Amino acid sequence: MMRFVYVSDEYRQAWRTYVEDKNDQWETWSDDFKEELKFKLEEEQHWLKQCSRPSTWFLNDQLGENKFVFNMSQKHGHGNTYEYTENLPSFTDILMNKAERIAKLNRPIDVLYSGGIDSTAVLLALYAVCPKDQLHVIMGGKITEAVSNYPWMWDNIIKHLKMTGTENLKGATDPSKRVFVTGSEADRLFGADGYTMVMKDAHRDPNSKYGYTLKKGTKPTTDEAENWQWNQDRWWLLTRHTYLTQSFRFLENISCDKMDMENYQPLFFDKQVQQFAINLHIEKQHKWYNSGDLADNERYKKGKMWIRDFVYEMNGDKEYAYEMGKTMMAADVQWQYKLPLSPNLNVLAILEDGTVVKRNNIMKYMKREALTI
Repeated sequence: MMRFVYVSDEYRQAWRTYVEDKNDQWETWSDDFKEELKFKLEEEQHWLKQCSRPSTWFLNDQLGENKFVFNMSQKHGHGNTYEYTENLPSFTDILMNKAERIAKLNRPIDVLYSGGIDSTAVLLALYAVCPKDQLHVIMGGKITEAVSNYPWMWDNIIKHLKMTGTENLKGATDPSKRVFVTGSEADRLFGADGYTMVMKDAHRDPNSKYGYTLKKGTKPTTDEAENWQWNQDRWWLLTRHTYLTQSFRFLENISCDKMDMENYQPLFFDKQVQQFAINLHIEKQHKWYNSGDLADNERYKKGKMWIRDFVYEMNGDKEYAYEMGKTMMAADVQWQYKLPLSPNLNVLAILEDGTVVKRNNIMKYMKREALTI
């Protein structure tokens, strides 16, 4: 059986084309199979909306219970369930323990950095424990943009390290040889009301099937105080189905044929980090926020306070730690998005052993064993 850790929409659409086989050039599928595939694809779209993810994304239930179109692997996950964990270390100790494990891999480390609170926490943790020549900072777009988000980091840390500014952020690392580190899981774990590009225009709507409606170009309301319980009730559903997927969006254009799965090391992708977040949720400590550009920035600044506390503890910059708002990713971090075309990224899917499915080998992976049906 094939099992995946990442699936692109192009691979999903390739299956539609392959099964429809309008030119009679591939194998023949039964009408029953076609109906079942259509049902699973529609079911997946329902779940994506329920989990506030784009229709082009994918889900991976970390409990392995809910099956969608493709066989997904939980092998790279941590096996956490929704239960309270006693006697966890402090949040600082958890992050520093993870940073030390990354350092001890003794491999070059690519750190994706934007100048926002999450990537700042990541870089501060790694800078404290890694030899400086082990670290390479990757910034999307022009370096000056990330620098302007937090000049202190440039003056005190980044300018002492190897660095790259790139318009190929989704292909800037080589996880076959280098450790790949992001802060992408922080929003999901510590208070975001959903994925930014879906929820940035979201208005709470109890009469809607998914609890919200989208009103383009308006200030979102889903993170308002009156919606606290709604966000609380949906946190675990969203987390268990998307936590294993978060950082793969920054690997969609890598060039290697096989990544080393041990090199997949987002800082907040960690057994104890997630356990800490589950404990917070059980204790009802989350303060919900929306990350959209029109959202209430004061609510954002009250969110993920544990990461803000960590940044303050690491560098003593109280103003930045507690006043830094949301940094928005510009389209030019990936040059293909500046064109009115399909982005045509390299990676169609990634198997649990790190094998990368591309256009030149896709037919090897157009097998029924890739599917849950």
